[in-house]
Amino acid sequence: MIRSVATFVILTLASAPAAMADSSGTVVIQMSAMNGSGESGTATLKPNGNKTVVVLKLVGGSPVEQPAHFHTGTCDKYEPRPLYGLNDVVNGTSTTTVSQPIDKLVAGGLIINVHKSYDDIATQVSCGVAKT
Repeated sequence: MIRSVATFVILTLASAPAAMADSSGTVVIQMSAMNGSGESGTATLKPNGNKTVVVLKLVGGSPVEQPAHFHTGTCDKYEPRPLYGLNDVVNGTSTTTVSQPIDKLVAGGLIINVHKSYDDIATQVSCGVAKT
């Protein structure tokens, strides 16, 4: 019985969406630390007409400017050329208005990632799947 309950919980969590939308259409995406950075938190996407306001909040952020983008792909394997740029993350925060509707950003196939620095752009410090 315990094993079947544990299996149910694991399967339920595995099938849970990467992000959830509230009644206002705001979507919160979990950002996971990568490469031992300790930088995790959220990306909050708020609809603003045909645009979307993206607010990144990461715990353990760096005072160094950290480039952030939407990319196509997965956190483990993504297209190197960014699809949509975000303002740099500094001390764990960034706010950007993206000229795309929220539905397009969370339809699937996109990630949000934060890079360590301009000097080490190949290293991701945080990543989240942009999908509801």
